[in-house]
Amino acid sequence: MNAFLDRISEILETPVSLDTVFRDTPDYSSLKGFGILVVLENDYGREMNVDEFLTMNTVADLAAAAGVSK
Repeated sequence: MNAFLDRISEILETPVSLDTVFRDTPDYSSLKGFGILVVLENDYGREMNVDEFLTMNTVADLAAAAGVSK
């Protein structure tokens, strides 16, 4: 889990927790969202279409989608 949080923090350029609403982080952009999608696919083998990604709100949602557990 820590590696996942570190990776998402790196993309968003701010510390995150499972409760973080990632779209509310400073300077969030569609480019950072795309970066998250790339990490989910490349690092965790989880392909996600944009519609599914738009249903995600928190870092915990992303972790669950990636199959990362506590």
